[in-house]
Amino acid sequence: MPDVRFDKYYGYEDLTRILHAYAQEFPTLVGIESIGKSYENRDIWLLTVTNFATGTGSQKPAFWVDGNIHAEEVAASSV
Repeated sequence: MPDVRFDKYYGYEDLTRILHAYAQEFPTLVGIESIGKSYENRDIWLLTVTNFATGTGSQKPAFWVDGNIHAEEVAASSV
């Protein structure tokens, strides 16, 4: 399990490491993919959380959550 603290804000590199760690530790429940590039040419990560044994995420009802839409809204990444 990635060591995630909730008393600090993480930068892009740390968030990327944390997201990939979740996908690596829980491959039957968490998938990660890049859905594009930011203005600064950084990957925009999409995490799919589902039970892949019962089908892909696109085959089931979904709940979309996003964060860090604006550069100064850093609290969303911690949530």
